[in-house]
Amino acid sequence: MERLGSASFAAQDSGVLQTLRSFGLAGDDDLRRVRATRHEHHIQIMRERLGGWNPAIALQGIEHLEAAQNAGHGAVLWIAHFSFNALAAKIAFARAGFEVFHVSRPEHGFTKSRFGIRFLNPIRIGAELRYAAGRVVIDRADPAASMNEARRLLRANKFVSITAGAWEGEVLVTARIGESGMEVASGAPRLARIAGAPLLPVFVGRDDTTGQLHVVVERPIDLARHRDKAEMIQGAAQEFADRHLPYLRSWPHQWRDWEKLTAFTPR
Repeated sequence: MERLGSASFAAQDSGVLQTLRSFGLAGDDDLRRVRATRHEHHIQIMRERLGGWNPAIALQGIEHLEAAQNAGHGAVLWIAHFSFNALAAKIAFARAGFEVFHVSRPEHGFTKSRFGIRFLNPIRIGAELRYAAGRVVIDRADPAASMNEARRLLRANKFVSITAGAWEGEVLVTARIGESGMEVASGAPRLARIAGAPLLPVFVGRDDTTGQLHVVVERPIDLARHRDKAEMIQGAAQEFADRHLPYLRSWPHQWRDWEKLTAFTPR
């Protein structure tokens, strides 16, 4: 199956195409708008680095952050992969006084090339660290070390954020969105379960009529209803996918993972 990076939405698998159409995405203009939001995020990073970026951001669901903090176990923030999440979410949390440590890959930034990792990616990382309390870098030679660090932070009643995606993690699970499959790594629900911390979905999008960014922290995903670990992970992934639906309808051109949708095969 050709993906969103191809010339046209029309090249998609029929099930994926049906999903795209159900969210109002059907033509090349939509494809260009999806790509444009990704480039705009890079512009936001550069604005922050060159002179400071001061966007209007509304933080919603702050009561879930406060409840987690009052319970004393911090929280795992599972951040949906929308175009403006990386910087806007960190700014919103910092403005509200919450210490959030972000878990990320060694090549986090603009590019995976060796040159880019050394010289370009620090531009983005530096912009984000103006607002994040710190960065937990995944050590692929010893992945348990980064998760142990994340658990230590949660025990200290800090917040740990993880961007949802299929690019990292030993265990990937597939959840259903429309007629398609959405693949995500299982690290966020596993970490929350082990640490006894709530798992809070976070969605970031911009209202294009006003220009205001919205960072929405939703109620915790229920991890206790499944005793079996595999069922817990699959259930958390599906609930997370289900929580996407209203945001995909409101901000369809801002989701980063249309190109990663696959044909869904029921288990």
